[in-house]
Amino acid sequence: MPTLTIETGGPARVSVLADDGTWHRPGGAVHDGTAMSRPGVIDMDRDPTDASRCDPGYVRQFLCEGVVEVPVPRGGCMVVAERGPEHRRVERHVDVGTGGARIVAEPERWAGLAAEGWWSGDLHVHRPLDDAAAILRAEDLHVGAFITRWNELPHQKSDPTGPPRAALTVGGDRHAVAPVTEDERGGGAWMLHGVGLGDLPTVDEWWSPPGRFLVDRARAQGAWFDCEKLTWWETPVMMATGTPDSVGVLNNHYVPRGFFANESWGRPRDRAAYPGAAGASRYQLELYYRYLSCGFRLPASAGSASGVLPAPPGHNRVYVGGGAGQCTVPGFYDALRAGRSMVTNGPLLSLTVGDAEPGATVPARPTRVRAVARAAGPLDGVEVLVDGRVAAQSEGPVLDVTLDLTGTGWVAARASSPDPETVRLAHTSPVYVDGPGSPDAAEHRAYFARWIDELVARAAAEPERFPTQDARDATLDLYHRAARAYARELPIWEA
Repeated sequence: MPTLTIETGGPARVSVLADDGTWHRPGGAVHDGTAMSRPGVIDMDRDPTDASRCDPGYVRQFLCEGVVEVPVPRGGCMVVAERGPEHRRVERHVDVGTGGARIVAEPERWAGLAAEGWWSGDLHVHRPLDDAAAILRAEDLHVGAFITRWNELPHQKSDPTGPPRAALTVGGDRHAVAPVTEDERGGGAWMLHGVGLGDLPTVDEWWSPPGRFLVDRARAQGAWFDCEKLTWWETPVMMATGTPDSVGVLNNHYVPRGFFANESWGRPRDRAAYPGAAGASRYQLELYYRYLSCGFRLPASAGSASGVLPAPPGHNRVYVGGGAGQCTVPGFYDALRAGRSMVTNGPLLSLTVGDAEPGATVPARPTRVRAVARAAGPLDGVEVLVDGRVAAQSEGPVLDVTLDLTGTGWVAARASSPDPETVRLAHTSPVYVDGPGSPDAAEHRAYFARWIDELVARAAAEPERFPTQDARDATLDLYHRAARAYARELPIWEA
């Protein structure tokens, strides 16, 4: 076969599709060899309002360090090169003859958030640690959390030992965080950064012990606790009994060419009220807003589950405001803990409330609020939310408004880009508002109390969830303590 030489000008993710419909990549190239391999993982759960579809080309993509030679058939080929949201996607068509061909497909950088003090990360990566350096360079990521223990699944074998927040520095300011445990069972998926096989007990039951069991043991060893998404059955229990360090506002249901418009085995949404992909996304966001309005301080995080779902690392990414200088792992997590974060799978977004950025607290008073979105393509607009409601919006990239912030609450911004196949969204963590009185959270507390009532009822109706009566009693006691917290019988966070 002739050889097609592709110059990308640096690390990039590349695909080559011949006009005859065949995909091509060089032997030995780093690629995602495990995405969509789990049974049922490509069931997008579409409904008539959902235009999503799976991208068959994703698993044919490969990573390139700058120049790559690809055997291809004679004829035309479409070459696509990408490198994260701060670079423009490049598409080039080339005719390849018997002597081969050479083409330049260099993603152009149009934004540089690192120079502005913002570092990018993906907190949910199911890819081999051996590929971490190539992945982080090609996707322009500073930090990737590489899952090394996924319950007891046999293919998760690489589990380096080391202290919590251990990391493999793979070049300057790019870091692969490991070990990382994902406890994914009946109650939900809980990401525990800094603990692995030797640090936590084995759990074999789907519901018992509850997720709280491993989370508490991991945190006692200094682990970071990321709540992978908010739709899981035990999420309100986790919130009330030991708030996560961060929550996945953008998660693995957002994929480049599709959207998983379901709640997996979590609590199902009302599909009449929240139809299709847009409705599923809106439902997840409104859960985040409810928790914030209950008084929880929850930094927004993001993850893609690359290696399981059809998405590259960093498709959903979190940017943290780490300040000047190179990214470090402690600095990344410190900035995320402080709430200086923005998540995106499309536009880039900034927010200031007065002079304050996300994570800060401002006094309640009339305040200038400024949100600015940037994108390599079109934007749908920018919105500023106060306590979960849209307080101002703009069809353009800049929203500059003075809002009368009268009481305790929060302010955040979101922006979106049009895409007929998925949801492209950016969202900031909140700026918190300190004012007289307390926010009226009765409706939101009651909502989560009802959620836990449903969880308790299901657990009581399914005794097979628990191996022993003691296990059942301990789990139900945890659930009841969380419910009492939402009913204000116990302080939230102390349940």
